[in-house]
Amino acid sequence: MPKLPDLQKNMMEKILKGENAEGLPIHEQSPFDADQRLNVYKNNTKMTLRDVLGQVFPVTAILLGEKFMDFAVQEYIGIAPPDSGDMNAYGAGFPEFLEHLPNLNQFAYVPDVARLEWLAQEAYLSPRETPLTAQDLATVEDPVNLKLHLQPHLQLLRSGWPVDKLWSRVTEEGEQLKDFAMKPAETFAAIFRTGDRISVWSISEGGYRFLEYLKSEPSFAFAAEAGLRAEPELSLDKLLATLMQQDLLVKNPL
Repeated sequence: MPKLPDLQKNMMEKILKGENAEGLPIHEQSPFDADQRLNVYKNNTKMTLRDVLGQVFPVTAILLGEKFMDFAVQEYIGIAPPDSGDMNAYGAGFPEFLEHLPNLNQFAYVPDVARLEWLAQEAYLSPRETPLTAQDLATVEDPVNLKLHLQPHLQLLRSGWPVDKLWSRVTEEGEQLKDFAMKPAETFAAIFRTGDRISVWSISEGGYRFLEYLKSEPSFAFAAEAGLRAEPELSLDKLLATLMQQDLLVKNPL
């Protein structure tokens, strides 16, 4: 009799690869044989994973349509089964998978919509730390040496399509969306959590560069330099004011 971990691994491989029940301690029980009984687990597993992906990528599902989304999900499950029991982590590779589907050539923006939705998932699950206040900022003696830490739930997306606007429209109108023309346009967005919902903030390239730098190094001076290099007309005052209003700066990062 195989050990339990080996048995579980073998059974999961057979479920995900669509193999028969040979080698598993599943016995025929009238009126079902071993393969039919294993099929119950196969169907339940596929339905569970399909529901997980459907919940993470609802806008993508609307854009693809029910039939094509089901096809894409089944294909993805087959080549990228879960590698852990944490279903919150499942689906990270789905946007890249969509990018390589030849059927999506005429809908080249959909993978980036999926990327936005995955970042929204990460933003929703990330912690929220104590925000920096205007009073905290006022106590800084030397702005040049100011350190600004971003909330861990703030995510950044750069796309060759206006997926931020498309996401907002589909979120508001759902399947009733009509007459939304998608034309290539470089866009930048910040995705973050506001209470129990996700917000998508359309930003300029300078704002994107500023926030991108802060995510790796909390130096205001260097982040400002990066933002102004990309966009000389960038208004740092307005950018900082928005970050403060949305509680996106952290007082004491962990």
